[in-house]
Amino acid sequence: MSMERARRDRFTSIAPSAGEFKAACMVAALFFFLVTPLVVQAVIGFATSGHFALPNAHLLDAYGGLLHGQFGVGLRPDVAETLPPHALMWVLTAVGEVLVLGAAVVVGMWMRGLTGATSLHGLATPAQAAEALGVPRLRKSADVVRPDLYARSQRRGPVRSKRRAANQPEERTL
Repeated sequence: MSMERARRDRFTSIAPSAGEFKAACMVAALFFFLVTPLVVQAVIGFATSGHFALPNAHLLDAYGGLLHGQFGVGLRPDVAETLPPHALMWVLTAVGEVLVLGAAVVVGMWMRGLTGATSLHGLATPAQAAEALGVPRLRKSADVVRPDLYARSQRRGPVRSKRRAANQPEERTL
C-alpha cells in the first residue's frame, strides 16, 4: 500500500493549471493597480516633506479622493500640502503603473516557466537528449523525433493532402 501511495505521489502534478495561473495574475494585477497611486503618493510625499505617509486609517477617504482626481486626501495636512499639483501626480502615477505592469509581465513569465505552465515544460534540451541517447541514435531516429524537419527516406514522393489527391487522378507507372 505504501509503495502505491509513493508512486502516486511521485506522479502527481503540483503545477498550477492555466486557469489558476490566470486567476492569480488577475488578482495580483488588480492589487497592484489599486495600490500604485498610494505608493506613488507616499514616495512623492517622502521626497517633498521627508515623511513616507500612507493613508493607513483613512484608506476609503484616500480612494474617494483619487476617484475625484485629488491626491493627499487621508494624509496629514503638512504632508498633503507639500505634494505637487494633481496633474503632475497623475503623470507620475501613470509612469508608476507602466513600471509595475512591466515588472509584473517579467515576473509572470518567469513564474510561468518556473511552475511549468508552458508547453515546453518537461522537454529535454538538445544537449540533454544527445547526452542521454547519444548522437548516433538521435540521427538514426531523426525522422521520428522531428518529422517536420527530417522526412523519411522510405517515402517515394512528397505527401499529398487529401484535398489535392481527390481533385487529381493518381499517376500510374507501367
